[in-house]
Formats: sequence, C-alpha cells, structure tokens
Amino acid sequence: MTGDTDRCNARFENIVNNILKSNQKRECDAVNQRKDSLKALEKRLSGRSSGHKSVVKRTLFKLSAAAAGALERVIEITATLVVTLTVTVPLLLVLLFRKLVTGTKIFTSKTIAGAGAMPIRVYQFNTINTPLCDLPLFFEVLTGRLALVGTAIKEWNLSDATPENGYIGMMKPGIISLWDVRQSSKIAHEGQLSIEWEYIFKKHPFYDFMLLLRALPAMLYSEKNKTASSIFRLLDIDLRNLTMVEAVTLIGTNLAQKKQCTIYFANPDCFNKMISDRDYFTILKTGDYIFPDGIGLVIAGKMLQTPLKENINGTDMLPYICRMAASKSHSIFLLGGKPGIAQKAGEKISASYGVSLAGTAHGYFDHQTESDAVIETINNSGAAILLVGFGAPLQEKWISRHRHQLKAEVLMGVGGLFDFYSGTTKRAPAWVREIGFEWIYRILQEPGRMWRRYVVGNPLFLYRVMKWKVFSHEIESIHANAITVKPHGA
Repeated sequence: MTGDTDRCNARFENIVNNILKSNQKRECDAVNQRKDSLKALEKRLSGRSSGHKSVVKRTLFKLSAAAAGALERVIEITATLVVTLTVTVPLLLVLLFRKLVTGTKIFTSKTIAGAGAMPIRVYQFNTINTPLCDLPLFFEVLTGRLALVGTAIKEWNLSDATPENGYIGMMKPGIISLWDVRQSSKIAHEGQLSIEWEYIFKKHPFYDFMLLLRALPAMLYSEKNKTASSIFRLLDIDLRNLTMVEAVTLIGTNLAQKKQCTIYFANPDCFNKMISDRDYFTILKTGDYIFPDGIGLVIAGKMLQTPLKENINGTDMLPYICRMAASKSHSIFLLGGKPGIAQKAGEKISASYGVSLAGTAHGYFDHQTESDAVIETINNSGAAILLVGFGAPLQEKWISRHRHQLKAEVLMGVGGLFDFYSGTTKRAPAWVREIGFEWIYRILQEPGRMWRRYVVGNPLFLYRVMKWKVFSHEIESIHANAITVKPHGA
C-alpha cells in the first residue's frame, strides 16, 4: 500500500510540474512576443526599418523645425529692437531726466512666473499705469527669459502649482498673449485656464505671428487695473456690467425662482435709435437687464473711464444659455426671422447644445391682429425661455407690450441671431472679432444695409457719448456747488 501511495504521489507531482512548466513556457513565450513587438515598434518609430528614407525624413523635419524656430526668433528680436529703439529708450531718457529733477525712481519691480514656473524678477517703468510701464519687459525678450508671444504673464505664486497649471507653467510667458488680446477686446470667455490651453494647442510660429498682429489693434481697447462697477451708466441707460458667466448665472437664478425677466442688448445702433424713439428709450430705461453689446460700447467705457467687464451679446450668450437650460431641463422657443429660418436655427442649436426645442415661429405676422395666436402657441409649448428676433426696437416693443400675457420666465430680444445660427448669415471669424472689426465684416457682407449703420452711426454714437459725458459732468458740478455753497444769510 505504501508503495502504491508513493507512486501516486510521484505521478501527481509529475503532473503538477508539467503544468507549471507548461504555464512558465507560455508566459515566457508571451513575454518574448511582447518584447519582439516592442522592439519592432521601437525599430519602426526610430526609422531603422525604413533605411535612408527615414533618415532623410527625420533630418528634414529637424531642419524645418529649426528653421521655423530661427525665423520666429528673428521676428521676435527684430520687433523687440524696433520697440526698444523707438519707444523704450526715449521714454527711459525722459524718466532719467525726471529722476535728476525730482528724485523719482525710474523702475519698479515684481516677481513673475517664468518658464518652468520658476520665479524671475522683472522691472517696469515707474509711470502711470499704462501699457508703457511694461516696455522694460522687452529687454527680457532679448535675454530669452520672456517670449514676445506666449502664455500670459502672471505674478509668481506657489499656490498656482496645480496639475492643471503644470504644463502651462512649462511654457515661456510672453509680453503678448491670447489672454491679453481677449481681455482687451472684452470677448466673453470661460476663464484664463481654458484660453491658455487653447493657445498651447494652437501654438505655431505662424499662429504667434498672427496673434502679434491682432494684438496691435487690441491695444487700443486695453485698460489696466481700473475697477469696473456693476452698473455701466451710458446716455441715461443703466447697463449691467457683468461677465458672461455672471450674466448667465443671473438668468439661471430667475429661472430657478420662476421669476419672469426681460433681457435686452444695447449696441451703438440701439442708442442712436432711442434718441429719436422715446418709447424705445423708456423700454430700455425700465427693462430688467440691459447688457452692453459691441466694440462701440467698449470704446465708450474707455472714454468714460468706466471699463466694461465683457462685451455681452446675444450671439455669444446663446451657447451658455443653452447649456444651462439643458442642464436644468428648460426648453426654448424661437420667434422671428423669415419663414423657415427659426426652425432651421432651432434644429442646429438643439443638436449642438442638447437643449430642448419647445417650438419655433417666424416673425412675418401682423403684430396687431395675430400676436394673441402666436402667444397662445408659445404658452402651450411650455417654453421657459423665449428668444425674439424681430430686430431692435420692434422686438423690445413687442416683448414689453405682451410680457404679462407670456408664461415664459426669460424673454430675450436677440436681433439677427437666428440668421447666424441657421447659416443664412456668416458671422465674422473669431480673430476679426478679437480686433474689434466685426462691423467691417458686416459691411462687406451687406453693404447696402449696413454702411449707414456703421460708417455714419458709430461716429455719431461716440460723439453723443462725449457730449453726454461733458454735459453730465457739468450737471454734477452744478449740483455739487449748490450743496457746498451756503445761502446768503445762513
């Protein structure tokens, strides 16, 4: 019995050993196969399998990259030298003379985050806080510590060392950045982090060169460290001075509270129209939320020294509104445009942003006799947001006249928005909007209809802003003197 047991145990051990050896062999074969695959991949990527052709391709790629980098550096140095010799050095001499006369120091310094997120100390001119104070930064471009075009310059802070900022921090900051251009033209955005990532993904010598060109006109709108109030008063109209995110949050609050509100956008053409149309002026004066629309309002804010936070218009706001509405299961109704335009725009908007489309209706109906039927259709749709695209001031007057009949919480006048989103009218590219030239693009598209609005209307608007500024200041001065001067015999 003992012998049989030993033989069984020996046979079992042999079976187990054979299984283990078989498994080890399969594992070794699998490891060797992976090694062979990795070697083949390494060989293919390194180009050794392609022979001379691969060497030529790699060499050409390295040469083209080096040439692009060299060209970018030449442009960088050339532009820097031009600015240094024509502007920086003359201003430096003026400040040096000021120091000799008054003893005022020439430079101030600050610590910024350089390439690799390392702190570096840079110097600025000790002048009034304008773009001129940054001119000494061009010297840092020559030393290579800063780029002419790059990510935005920001003060060094240890708390910025986050995973999201990690790769951005590895880039060399530039005197000119996409963030600065967007900030100058007041284009609505989703925050600095997203803009910095957008720049990194698009970064290329040609893109940097075009960004440099876009920065030149954008400087006309730039403002440094001026506090923006929540209300921007212009020609006796109080506009909400908010960022796009703040504006959409405000609208979302009204929706959550089921509190009906009217939303209008005022551009230079609207202000020109309200001068001769007192009913329109009253509607804007008493509207719930009026937002500044257009580069003309940005310039007006600069003239009045009351800077806008962002240029808010219905076309830019729509994606934000739709995403917010989709997240809260609110539906929208589109009213306006020629027959078929609102329907086409609604389908594209719903497909792009996931918002529920309650319904659409064109704007070519008799507003005196057929409005009740249209309103009934809108109310029956259950829409929470109504977009009315009749054009100003017709849309504002219609909303004001019928707001108490409408059940939607948000009543918004959107002008020609449906034409843009239906594809009927092409909107200006982002780079054109960044430099404030969208109005030129509109003139080129529709010269017969738009030339008077912009060529005549925009200068007229700015003239009225300047006149209102002087007049309003005179009134304020009179009121101040009336308060401070005591009556005779007091």
